[in-house]
Amino acid sequence: WQTSLAGAAAAGEDLCPLCRQWLAAHASTRERVPLLEQFYTRIFEGLPPIHSLLDLACGLNPLTLPWMGLSPTTRYHACDLYQSEADFFNGVFPLLGVTGEFSVCNLLQELPTQAVDVALLLKTIPCLEQVDKRIGSRLLAEIDARVLIVSFPGRSLGGHQRGMAANYEAHFITLMAGFDYRYDKIEFANEIVFRIFK
Repeated sequence: WQTSLAGAAAAGEDLCPLCRQWLAAHASTRERVPLLEQFYTRIFEGLPPIHSLLDLACGLNPLTLPWMGLSPTTRYHACDLYQSEADFFNGVFPLLGVTGEFSVCNLLQELPTQAVDVALLLKTIPCLEQVDKRIGSRLLAEIDARVLIVSFPGRSLGGHQRGMAANYEAHFITLMAGFDYRYDKIEFANEIVFRIFK
């Protein structure tokens, strides 16, 4: 992937087709591919300029950077479990148009401490809460971001809704009960997003 991306960039080609292809290789990011043209426009709408962004438990989400519309001077911090991801993304962040850094981390063991303008926590809380029921509240409390953007799946990977969005919204409201944060909600076909203003 790194060689393909570098070759496309050197040839002056649009990197979006390659990024779309690779995003489709993972079930979670595959669901977001049809929404890319509107997803970040909507979730970043009305926010102050983003000078730093933290993408937590990011998986392949850094491949959506071409659609984020971030400034080349934005500091983009990504973290997830795998060294192979870190090696790949640390090699291609300049090609994707940001000053980026990918670190290996396990949110169940230690949370990042850097202060950022925006943090992304996309479809992550339900997975982590299968191991630690308190991790959702910890993330909301301890991630040092002016705006924390949290999302939940709107349907199962098999495409079934089964009231998932309503259930996750109710769970989110329960999580928020202990905090005095303002938030709003943005709904997409497969994902429900909450923007928390801390």
